[in-house]
Amino acid sequence: MKLKRILLDPLVYILLIINIGLGYAYFKKIVTSETLLFTYFFQSVVMGISYYIQMLMLSDYSVKDVTFNNKPLEKSRKTKGCFSTFFLFHYGFFHFVYLIFLRVFIGFRGRVDMHFIYYAILSFAVGEAFNIIKQQYKREKEVPNIGTLMFTPYLRILPMHFFILIGGFVGHQNSIVFMVFIILKTMSDIAMHIVVNKTYKETSNNSPIIHQQ
Repeated sequence: MKLKRILLDPLVYILLIINIGLGYAYFKKIVTSETLLFTYFFQSVVMGISYYIQMLMLSDYSVKDVTFNNKPLEKSRKTKGCFSTFFLFHYGFFHFVYLIFLRVFIGFRGRVDMHFIYYAILSFAVGEAFNIIKQQYKREKEVPNIGTLMFTPYLRILPMHFFILIGGFVGHQNSIVFMVFIILKTMSDIAMHIVVNKTYKETSNNSPIIHQQ
């Protein structure tokens, strides 16, 4: 494992700072657990928008092992547009259902600080903007697989939301328990960023990437 590469990744520090800030705000009772759950929800939304933009900006990509109706796809502008649109619909629908789930089973009861969430969304957006620039630079030397790129965000958000939901159900009325889940969520967030980006590996110029964000 290339620990030096991980330590030189600025996005690791951005994620760490944001999550520590959110945990501190909760610990100091600046925000409620409901506000944090909503904040994490929008972190996931911003991440999805980032991937959608990255897909639209692809100048070159691979369709290796990508099929539709058991037929291999051809690389074209139409293929890129269809994949991007499908991802946006699928990811958006997933989060729409997830939002209803949070609202019905956990409930917010007017304890959500939308102003705090707005600033958090801005922080997430800045981090993702930096990430988009970084990924564009990488793709000057590497060709991503568009099929893998479409499903990569789920590798990030599913572990993250697992801890969010468990924390919401088990401990969002207990500050100590909920704080433990904030720490677990932070560790999961950073670990999956490293795994998905393969930050720990040296980059090869001769092989296509299957890593993003």
